[in-house]
Amino acid sequence: MTSLFFVMLVLYVLTYVRLRSTITLQKEKLTVIEAVENNLQPLKKDTTLFVYEKEYKRFKLSFDVKFPTNEYNIGTVENYTTTVAKIDRAGRKLKEVIDRLREAKSANAKLKNVSYILVIAGYASKFGNENHNYVLSYNRALSLWNYWRSMGINFEGQEYADLIDLQLSGNGWGGIGRVQDNEHDNQRFLIQIFPKIGDIN
Repeated sequence: MTSLFFVMLVLYVLTYVRLRSTITLQKEKLTVIEAVENNLQPLKKDTTLFVYEKEYKRFKLSFDVKFPTNEYNIGTVENYTTTVAKIDRAGRKLKEVIDRLREAKSANAKLKNVSYILVIAGYASKFGNENHNYVLSYNRALSLWNYWRSMGINFEGQEYADLIDLQLSGNGWGGIGRVQDNEHDNQRFLIQIFPKIGDIN
């Protein structure tokens, strides 16, 4: 009986220690997730440049970027002067938020294993050839990225090496949350930022 009691006591202690360790780890993860969410709030709140689509967990530009048929170069957009001025401000706002993420990571040891996937996605309307429009939508994303880089906004710069994994995407005719009532409105850009949370010890 004494041996059995001792075995049960050891098992209880091990279970208790492991449970406390698991709870502590979950609290650490929750703290990291909350810190990440707080750092993205400025982008969610500034609706003059970005609109956060909660159901799809992504951002879209809050203004129209209209291309002539089969065009993808930023230099060809309709209402060029006004649209490009907004694109400039949107790029600088995005950079401001990402710089805030970098500063937060430097200041908070709990964020040392956090990085982000930044997706710049181009879309196309369902007109013409489907395969062509997938290439077209990718080229629109690439054109936006090249334009921002020409303005000194480079998320692939060395200062973001351990923070940002940039991906350009052409969604063509696909993707969730397409505009249903006016196909022309699907000529747009979407910006997505996904946190990648590594091991939390």
